[in-house]
Amino acid sequence: MDELKKQMKEFGDKLYYSFFRHRMDNTGLTKSKIMFSNVLLHIQPVKIHKRSVKFKTTMGLGLITFYLFLLLATTGILLMFHYVPSTAIGPDGLPDAYSRMVNLRSNVFWGDFLRNMHRWSAHGMVAFVALHMLRVYLAGAHRGGREFNWVIGCILGLLTVFLSYTGYLLPWDQLAFWGVKVGTEIAKIAPGGALIRAVLLGDTDVGAEALIRFYVLHVAVLPSVMGFLIAVHFFRIRKDGGLARPADTSKEKQIPDEEFGEVKNNSVFKSARSYKLVEIVKGNEPKVNEEVDQMMFAWPKLIVREVMVFAGLMVVMSLISVFFDAPLEGPADPNHPTNPAKAPWYFLGLQELTSYDGFIGGVVIPGILAGGVMFLPYIEIFLETFTKTYRKNIPGVWFARERWIENALFIGMYLFMLTLIIIGVYFRGENWAIAYPWVEQAAGGGH
Repeated sequence: MDELKKQMKEFGDKLYYSFFRHRMDNTGLTKSKIMFSNVLLHIQPVKIHKRSVKFKTTMGLGLITFYLFLLLATTGILLMFHYVPSTAIGPDGLPDAYSRMVNLRSNVFWGDFLRNMHRWSAHGMVAFVALHMLRVYLAGAHRGGREFNWVIGCILGLLTVFLSYTGYLLPWDQLAFWGVKVGTEIAKIAPGGALIRAVLLGDTDVGAEALIRFYVLHVAVLPSVMGFLIAVHFFRIRKDGGLARPADTSKEKQIPDEEFGEVKNNSVFKSARSYKLVEIVKGNEPKVNEEVDQMMFAWPKLIVREVMVFAGLMVVMSLISVFFDAPLEGPADPNHPTNPAKAPWYFLGLQELTSYDGFIGGVVIPGILAGGVMFLPYIEIFLETFTKTYRKNIPGVWFARERWIENALFIGMYLFMLTLIIIGVYFRGENWAIAYPWVEQAAGGGH
């Protein structure tokens, strides 16, 4: 019997190690192996700064944005099993694309929930990208060698908006048709916009060709590009030294050691970092300047927090999807425009600006804002270089006093665009005239 137990244990060990390369004890070596031997976890470092797990450092905004992207990809693939990007009239007298939406809401098991989840996640991702960028800037996390990653993040932000916009047309209802038509009319104002519009639509107006092109962009081209850039974004976070933090955090209150567990062994990784002399060069790598006594293992404290954020997000999105249906108006009718015809909410600020002046509101101001924000860290470096006012200790510092002008301008820009969006959503009625939401209006486009 003992021999049988021994053989069973040996077989169990071999079976276990065929899947995993580590045990689950509390040693530093195991914690390291868990991180770098797991395909999902190894993109993160084995050890992180204690500051990384504090809520105020990131508020989880970037993580939530990434989770929404995964949620969109998953629900989008499931929706693709049912959706057909066609405007051909089917047996029920409705365009195929619209008919599929109707069937999804009524005849497909969990179809309504799935569509709601996809729709609200798309809007949520646009909002969280904006909040994430605001957090990064106000915390000075776009500086200290992270300038290029800021540019990548801005490109990802633009792609997020475009991804949501291309999906907006797919239901092929009145809301989608006229929302996209308004957006493409705004794009036509920009230099070269007419050509871009023609390439996007594949025709002179929004129609069957536009639906197919938007579909391909939405399900294949944009997600692929975004997936690649997200990987580069994460890669740069690691290579740029992890999350931004002040040069000296020794006076900050950090998570107590007992909360993330005591490592049993006396591994050199517990209290020191070893270096191998390969070559003597000038300058420092980010890893060299780590505060070793402020570092902790990413497993399990960080990973548990990330799982909790994911679980919380799933609960919130599920509740929203159960209680709030994604809008679906009547089938698209090019001969009967909605009044007012409104673009998606994230373009309503732009639509509001163009209502005052097409070129200034639709090209000049958005161009300055988009270009200025993308290259903002380089503009700051340029000014600091020529005025010799380089500020070293600003990365990772919320509302740094040295940056109060930049922070005030950035917040002002957000408030400006938010005000325009609110006006567009709630205070514009027929013929784009001012209307008050508490006064009953005739039926029109809504978002």
